[in-house]
Amino acid sequence: MSIGAWIAIAVAIVVGATSGQADGQAPDPVMSGPVMSGSVSIERAGSTAGRDVILIPGLATSGEVWTDTVMALGDSVDAHMVTLAGFGTVPAVGRGEAGVLGSAVADLAAWLAAEGIEDAVLVGHSLGAQIALQLAAEAPDQVGAVVVVDSVPFFARLFNPAITEAQASAYAAGVSAQMAAAPREQFLAMSRQGLPVQSITAEGQARVMAWMELADQAVVSQAMGEVMAADFSPVLPQVAAPVTVMFAWSEGAPMSADQLESVYASQYDGLAAVDLMRVDGSRHFIMLDQAETFRSALGTVIARPNEED
Repeated sequence: MSIGAWIAIAVAIVVGATSGQADGQAPDPVMSGPVMSGSVSIERAGSTAGRDVILIPGLATSGEVWTDTVMALGDSVDAHMVTLAGFGTVPAVGRGEAGVLGSAVADLAAWLAAEGIEDAVLVGHSLGAQIALQLAAEAPDQVGAVVVVDSVPFFARLFNPAITEAQASAYAAGVSAQMAAAPREQFLAMSRQGLPVQSITAEGQARVMAWMELADQAVVSQAMGEVMAADFSPVLPQVAAPVTVMFAWSEGAPMSADQLESVYASQYDGLAAVDLMRVDGSRHFIMLDQAETFRSALGTVIARPNEED
């Protein structure tokens, strides 16, 4: 598979103090940010009376991808929109051996604990979903539910069911190095080639490309290598919160709808509680292509009480 295809698939696959309220007062609207917590930037919006929802975007994508969703959900959420350093307008930072994903998990876990957030809904798209699942395992007392948007724990196995983690890691290292070394215009040209698998509309594709153009190429390349290399399946049994997995399918896809559903069921069979939801007429960015369906499903999860409550 070409580097451009891998980039396509990968791109394709707020902190503020809350004030008390007197009886009878309307919920306080919140809008703050962005605030840095280690390797992540967090912007807050919604209402202090809403449920905490942490929204984590995918590869090269800014937290701006969630803005329309958060506006539509209104006062039902106290939304915290994440952008990883090196994506959007957030400058890159040193991450050390933890890497892009590991740093995000650790920094978000520390932030959740510091803010005293409990029963949060984690929403992750593509790479962001891999972070969300690891975060749910790392911080079970803070997480009440997880929503996965078009992502799997072992990315490479989507394209080669027999691949091992060692084989995926070796291939990923080469692709990541080539991406990092490519001249900027070549890097962006390869990304443009894959836009049709990101979104079903020209408008959606333009938004995806705009985020790619803003992103730090070195960080994108490193994150791509991590996504391609790792098998996060061993984390799944540690996720106690219920998980909703939305996955996209549209006419012309390389698999039938039933085949794709079988693949997702296999990838997530390690979870204690999972609800698989196929979203038809969509490509990778479900929240752009089928916004009403996405918001409705997310709203249902947000309104669902934690079974421990």
